[in-house]
Amino acid sequence: MEPSWTEPPVQPLGAQCAQHPTHPARTVCSRCGSYACGQCQRVGEDGLEYCALCVSKLDFLAERSDRFWANLVDSFVLGLPLLAAMVMVLLASSGDSADWAMGLALLIAVGGTLAVSAYQLVLLSQSGQSLGKRMRNIRVVRSDGSPVSLGRLLFLRNVIPSAINTACGVFNLVDVLFIFQDNRRCLHDMIADTKVVKVHAGPR
Repeated sequence: MEPSWTEPPVQPLGAQCAQHPTHPARTVCSRCGSYACGQCQRVGEDGLEYCALCVSKLDFLAERSDRFWANLVDSFVLGLPLLAAMVMVLLASSGDSADWAMGLALLIAVGGTLAVSAYQLVLLSQSGQSLGKRMRNIRVVRSDGSPVSLGRLLFLRNVIPSAINTACGVFNLVDVLFIFQDNRRCLHDMIADTKVVKVHAGPR
């Protein structure tokens, strides 16, 4: 049986920190190989040790709960114009201005939904983050960590999966279940060659 404890990292004897030359090194960065002192030493979510400069550049997978809440927020924001339109219709249904309210409600529902969708697309094109993802500090990137294009996000990650689900109603269910893999990638992530990562990967 393996022991429940791990040995502390071996301190590099005689080495000095790359960022603080007057400080003795305590570890070697797993990414760049430079020496790091206790002030610069970081432990990533993968359990490896890094220097302070490198740990902020790493892509750690977003938590499943963060992806859930981000999707919930995005769905709620997208539905707000329709909700506002419904409330307007209900309030005006008993009055003399029902026809006028119906026209305004339709304008709010359609125009508001298009405006919210356009704003979400702008955010996604700039940072790979929707409103919900920005709130949860996560973003969409390519599987190699590079930025993802708007076309890939729009068509491969959304339009094509929606079309498949229209043809096969169980696609959304299978899509969600795929997130329970170790790589936390849904089926639509695999189609678009994307993954969702934390925006700022810091020390544990």
